[in-house]
Amino acid sequence: MKHWNLLIVFCCCGIIHLSAQRALPGFTVEELSKGKISISWINPYPTCNQLAVQRSTDGINFRTIFSAQSPELPRNGYVDSKVPVAPKVYYRIFYVLAGGSYFFTEIKSGTDINKETTNTDPLKKQEDINARITLPTEPVKETVVTKDSSKNEVVEKTIKIYKRGTFLYQFNVQAYKNFRDSIIQYTQDSLSLIKPGEVNWKPFVPKPKEYVSVFVKDTLLVQIELPFYKRFKDSVAAYTKDTLVNITTFRAELSRFVPKQVWKPSIYVYTNTSGYLNISLPAQELNAYRIVFFDADNKELFRVNKIKEAELTLDKANFKHSGWFNFELYKHNELVEKNKFFLQKD
Repeated sequence: MKHWNLLIVFCCCGIIHLSAQRALPGFTVEELSKGKISISWINPYPTCNQLAVQRSTDGINFRTIFSAQSPELPRNGYVDSKVPVAPKVYYRIFYVLAGGSYFFTEIKSGTDINKETTNTDPLKKQEDINARITLPTEPVKETVVTKDSSKNEVVEKTIKIYKRGTFLYQFNVQAYKNFRDSIIQYTQDSLSLIKPGEVNWKPFVPKPKEYVSVFVKDTLLVQIELPFYKRFKDSVAAYTKDTLVNITTFRAELSRFVPKQVWKPSIYVYTNTSGYLNISLPAQELNAYRIVFFDADNKELFRVNKIKEAELTLDKANFKHSGWFNFELYKHNELVEKNKFFLQKD
């Protein structure tokens, strides 16, 4: 009799200890101290192969903060030591079972701590981690009444998921609802009915990006995504004098603006009022200068390699005809000026 009493006391202690955790799909949230929250759970699924704790500050957008290395353990927990500063912090557990079925637990926030109701009946609170649930490999079956009311027929009520014509999963109704909700909430994929009990899963395929290639004289300058091309075109028109022409939808030619050069007479080589050519150079290092003269087609006419006077006048006869002439002025063989002058006809 004493042995039975000891056994009863031991079982009661075990029941009280286990009540601190809840079995999935529930879990327990407990505030350990300021900025530290404990999330603990009992895993009744021996086929669990992935388990993650997720956190959110708005109850909608969750991020994984912990992934269990041994998700099949019957009992586990995690301490969140980096609780963000927010009006509310929400937690949930995401777990995947063998075969591909995955689920989310209920959502709990920090304000839910210590609000869980207690049950005075210890038998109802008991979470026996040794009595773990094994998910049936066969589809969930449901009893329905046939036309002959005296006979009951057991039929399978499942939903099969296909992807590109290939069978992937087979869910019971509740598992399919969880799967469908996850697809809607976390992806842009679509589900469509093939026939009763069969659903096609179509992954979202983003539209390939289209680009406009901008060329400058057959050289690729830049490639711009089609939606942003108008902004680029408007910027060219508003802030430059360049010309942008669309050749096709995906090709454009950019012509750079070339400002018209305005001729400015030289202060060293110029024509005087009498029509003669004057050369006026600094007196210092006069011997360091030399001048090369060209015609309008840049064909060399003659050179003046040694200049002995700071002010020198050349006769128009040296150039044989009137019109434009080019010259290059050098000092110590470095180009000082490249310009032109005009000789009037007598």
